[in-house]
Amino acid sequence: MTTPQSQPEAENPEASAPRQAAFRPWVFWLGIAGICLLLIGISVSARLSLEKQHQVASPIARYHKIDGDLTTLERNGKMVSLSELNGKVRVIANIYTICPHGCAAVIGEMLKLEKKFGNRADFFQISISVVPERDTVDMLGSFAKGIGLLPGSHWWFLTGEQQKLWDYMTDVLKLDPAVPTPEDERLNPMDIYSHDLRVVLVDREGYVRGYYSVFHPEREVATVMSATLQSDVERILNDPKL
Repeated sequence: MTTPQSQPEAENPEASAPRQAAFRPWVFWLGIAGICLLLIGISVSARLSLEKQHQVASPIARYHKIDGDLTTLERNGKMVSLSELNGKVRVIANIYTICPHGCAAVIGEMLKLEKKFGNRADFFQISISVVPERDTVDMLGSFAKGIGLLPGSHWWFLTGEQQKLWDYMTDVLKLDPAVPTPEDERLNPMDIYSHDLRVVLVDREGYVRGYYSVFHPEREVATVMSATLQSDVERILNDPKL
């Protein structure tokens, strides 16, 4: 007697169909965020790499070597000579404390450098007055104190004989000479002179390495000049071979 073969059970379509994973929104958005962060990281890395290549590929200009000295009064009332700073990286600017134009912007840029490099023994800044009859020792001392400088800061504020100061700025540093402002063009009674507002960078060997228009009528130019000054000072300080 043959035993009848058992019939296979009918398949349950729902049981045999593959299960689909439940959609979890937080997993989806977490993945998107991860991809975005990865792309941002790649972009930042590429930009930093390009900036580093640009720094290496862009040498800092070298102009004339300073040939001359200046001995005059500092805000502490003592006579100083700029030759005392030979061997240091120097930033020099022509300013006067009552200037209604761009002197405040120049001082602002120098304050950034003071904050970043002011404690270094190989870095020094010099502000030379355009109007020494107004910028007396007491005036410059009060001004320096007002912007937060201590007496021993590596930053001289120089006054003295006007023509002597002017000759150094024009003949030695090659800045444009100051000129009297016509009375009908003055912004206020203190607007006595128009003068070159570029900041001068001098290296350890006494070569002028750059002129920086940190106060420029075009904001974009001023921004670039400011960033370039900060970068060039740092590069020269950190690499004596430049």
